[in-house]
Amino acid sequence: MTVANYDNSENNNLRITSDELKKRIDQGEDIFILDVRNQHEHDAWSVSYDRYQDTPIIPVDTITSRAALKQIPKDKEIITFCTHGQRSSNAAKMLSELGYRVKTIEGGLDGWSNLYDIALVDIDSDIPLKIWQIRRISKGCMSYLIASLQDKKATVIDATCNIDTVIKNILEENELKITRVIDTHMHADHLSGATRIASKYGAELSVSLLEKYNTENIDSEKYLKRRLIQDGEKLEIGDEIYLEAMYTPGHTDGSISFKLEVKGTSKLKTDNGVVSNNTDNSNTNITDSKYLLFTGDTIFVNGVGRPDLHNKSEEFTQKLYQTYQQKLFNLPDKTIILPSHYSSSFKHEKPVFDTIESIKQKLNSITKSEKDFLNYVTSNIPPQPMNYEQIVSINRNMISCDRVEQQNLEAGPNSCGIKA
Repeated sequence: MTVANYDNSENNNLRITSDELKKRIDQGEDIFILDVRNQHEHDAWSVSYDRYQDTPIIPVDTITSRAALKQIPKDKEIITFCTHGQRSSNAAKMLSELGYRVKTIEGGLDGWSNLYDIALVDIDSDIPLKIWQIRRISKGCMSYLIASLQDKKATVIDATCNIDTVIKNILEENELKITRVIDTHMHADHLSGATRIASKYGAELSVSLLEKYNTENIDSEKYLKRRLIQDGEKLEIGDEIYLEAMYTPGHTDGSISFKLEVKGTSKLKTDNGVVSNNTDNSNTNITDSKYLLFTGDTIFVNGVGRPDLHNKSEEFTQKLYQTYQQKLFNLPDKTIILPSHYSSSFKHEKPVFDTIESIKQKLNSITKSEKDFLNYVTSNIPPQPMNYEQIVSINRNMISCDRVEQQNLEAGPNSCGIKA
């Protein structure tokens, strides 16, 4: 079947913005979201959010066939999507002419991946601290804003480039000021927003001394202060509240995780008071979580960081294994792991986290020996992110991301982890 190339100017009434679609999903509307690409494209990158952990697939060139139309409900609104929005626009036009209520996601997955969802990781009320987990939908990135409620200072960890509006709203609603911006490592799958955010708010930019950043490029940034972090260094984020740097190589050679000791009442809770690992809806029954660890891309709630994006796969895999065995797995069992990527769908406003005890159990079959780990990791490495060498170069040179032509540079799914 030949698919007509309809004029997009005629299809404005068949479009829905990513923001509007997210709002309707968050409000619980029952929508039929349809991928009009092929299976291979779907497997690589798809809408994955809240209850839409997967979506039906009907390629656009078969969408008006009798078999396809039997799969599409007449009593729901249909939302079509593809990578850039062209094929899904054609599909929406054809379905509309057949009497379906249908719209297409404007900009396709490119537009959808720039949306954010915010989850409050709520500490007991007698601890003057708040943590927001800021999730970039469909790209898999997670950033954190940590705030001391006593002195109103805020720290950002692993900012993405277009996170400004989200951060601005949190700052204004809580009367906060950003004093420090941290990158846990040199990102390869997305542009870092650290230099941009630090410059915008006059905050200190803190990066690993052990990564090979070219810091000369940031000397001319207006008001920009910098700090090269060493293993064991403590960064104050509020009155007697510190992040302790822990050198955790493997995903990159200079990756650093940050341990936060929560003093006082030591119970971590979600917004409904139930502590849970939101990737599988299981309860962890945490009652004594004294430590939180922001791990960047070193370890995830259900997987491991990939070691191959700096062309030293076997060497970095060995370092990653040593990091797990000698450092992370020696932390108290109830230590909360807060990573900077997720690999599964998540629920609206529900934070993604787990205990190191639970994660060790999930990884047990592949971490029994260095040989087992090396074999599993090197044989399960996903395709490399699109344009990753260019992205690494921009991040290494600490070029503010608003000075970069971003179109299609970050296209593609989350691919910084290996699922266990």
